[in-house]
Amino acid sequence: MKWYLQWGSVAVTLLVCVSCTKSSSDQVVKTAYYHAYGPQVQEEEWKAEGSNGEVVEYLKNGVEVRREYQGGVLHGMSTWSFPHSKIVERTEEYTQGRLTLSAKNYETGTSKYQEEWLPDGLRVIRAWYDEGCPRYIEEHSNNRLSEAQYFTIDGELEAAIIAGTGIKIERTRSGDIVSREQYVSTELVLKESFYPNGLLRESVALVNGKRHGQCRNFLENGEPLSIEQWKQGVLDGLQVFFESGQPIRQVPYVLGKKEGTELHFRPGSEDVVEEISWHADERHGPSKTYLAEQSLTEWYWKGALVSEDQFHARDGRGMPA
Repeated sequence: MKWYLQWGSVAVTLLVCVSCTKSSSDQVVKTAYYHAYGPQVQEEEWKAEGSNGEVVEYLKNGVEVRREYQGGVLHGMSTWSFPHSKIVERTEEYTQGRLTLSAKNYETGTSKYQEEWLPDGLRVIRAWYDEGCPRYIEEHSNNRLSEAQYFTIDGELEAAIIAGTGIKIERTRSGDIVSREQYVSTELVLKESFYPNGLLRESVALVNGKRHGQCRNFLENGEPLSIEQWKQGVLDGLQVFFESGQPIRQVPYVLGKKEGTELHFRPGSEDVVEEISWHADERHGPSKTYLAEQSLTEWYWKGALVSEDQFHARDGRGMPA
């Protein structure tokens, strides 16, 4: 993987605004101006000398903001401290008004996250664990993830993406797994999310950014909650719900609408206790409930409860007109 040391620039020039509208907690209570050569000066003198140097804002919430300017344009370092602290929380670097680097620190001042914009549309993102070990390094080309390395909290390489294909793993600052993603030719094809205990929460198959294929959901104890079939972002196929690890209900879909017979099962068995007929997302046809040794049947026509004779009399076939 090739990582670049020089900094590039983004295509959009950021407009400089020394005094902007802020929330009450972000209100500026004091502003100081410093000449490029160091001494503090009055605002009028700072502007008359070409607006070169540093502007320091002290906010009501205890944050200290320092920005460097050249000719009235952001150029150099801009920093934001933690409230009531000299430790820098956030850093931005500019070249003639163009953002080239953005970084965040932990409360201790150690690096947490860094994003830099490089030539030819490249963007490199780095992140670290609390103790300073790298979490990941990613290279994005034209807003697509192309190269990456992902590390455990012990510093071991656990996953990588090469030429847009591979596995991405996201972990918390303390090392707990959050998600796992699979990429093929820079396209996300599978995304898994996890509970804090490390067990799988959800698994989603994707095509062109839309759900497509099987998607699964789980409870925090590892038991299945549901399995769904998707096609280009809409439900298409059986949606099955579980209770105590056993199917409790299954619902048929065709292109996002309920179509067919929905089944309900007796908990812990395969015995059907209810059948519901659907057409075009409306109850249509018989709905049966099985009680002991008998069954009860209700009839629906396009969502409305009717008698069996009324249903069959609609068009002689019991099908929608």
